[in-house]
Amino acid sequence: MYESSPVISVSEVNTYIKSLLTTDPKLKFIRVKGEISNFKLYPSGHLYFSIKDETSVISAVMFANYASRLVFKPENGDEVVVLASVDAYVPRGNYNLQVYEMEEIGLGQQLVELEKLKKQLASEGYFDASRKRAINIYPKAIGVITAPNGAAVRDIITNIKRRYPITDIYVFPSLVQGEQAPKELLKAFKVSQEYPLDTLIIGRGGGASEDLSAFNDETLVRAVATSKCPIISAVGHEIDSTLIDFIADKRASTPTGAAELATVDIREIEKEFAYSSLSMEQALANKINERKEELSELKEELDDSLKELIENQKEELEVLKNKLHLLNPKTILQRGYSISLDKHGNAIKSSKSLNSGDEMKTLFADGEVSSVIK
Repeated sequence: MYESSPVISVSEVNTYIKSLLTTDPKLKFIRVKGEISNFKLYPSGHLYFSIKDETSVISAVMFANYASRLVFKPENGDEVVVLASVDAYVPRGNYNLQVYEMEEIGLGQQLVELEKLKKQLASEGYFDASRKRAINIYPKAIGVITAPNGAAVRDIITNIKRRYPITDIYVFPSLVQGEQAPKELLKAFKVSQEYPLDTLIIGRGGGASEDLSAFNDETLVRAVATSKCPIISAVGHEIDSTLIDFIADKRASTPTGAAELATVDIREIEKEFAYSSLSMEQALANKINERKEELSELKEELDDSLKELIENQKEELEVLKNKLHLLNPKTILQRGYSISLDKHGNAIKSSKSLNSGDEMKTLFADGEVSSVIK
């Protein structure tokens, strides 16, 4: 029954939808109330943002010629009323609000509630610096709570394996945005606490502030504060902040940054080892040279001591030699003395030891004389 329907292009579909939106009088110059989120000011002066309430969100743009008339500076969380028309962007098939005027009426209710919860947690000490724990950058195991198929988990795993490949990685999959995300994140966190982790990373890629709201859930935040191991938050980009960021022991602006905070780069370890090895070799060489110098000095001292000892011994020997020379009987004989010996060759020390008829020999320096006692 549809064979006769004409075939049209995607552009024709989007152009037709745009014509419906822009020609409907109910969608022209309407006043819309909501909270600003995902606000961006471009160098051109154009403002791009979203307007949301409790259940819905719509993209909006305010071009520079209208934005220049604003009497206040819009920010995320501002509650405003805008005068706008509904339009569509044909190349992408998106519809948005073309804003002409904007009136500030106060802070958005969600932002008010978030600030109230933040102050309450701060007053209870949840954000105190004394609660922050150091990250073990030489971990045996790291846990990751994030979407199982997102870019964040790939970035974290890739960078951890590149930096510190010897650690184990446990992924606890969870939704990271949407109505069910807080419950899923809480469930994943409870499971993670059953593992012997050194560090737990909780994160996702960047997004609009409403996409990060799950990480502001009070029940989740209070549970994460009881973690057995240090927490690294990696929620959104640098400009985004969630309550999980304040609870965490460390905050990274990106999943890649979380991997860098959680581990040491093994290449740095290798460099440190190489430097330490070189330092030890140099220190050992210095010690050897010092010992050689000490041994050389000791050898010189020993040589000098030995020389001195030998000289002393020579002098002592010379003294003894002189003494022996003086005590030598021949020396005494040469001085004009004589020695008398009995027949047995013993020196005669007293005349009383001699008897008549005893034979006696008298030694002189130049000879000897035999005689008989009468």
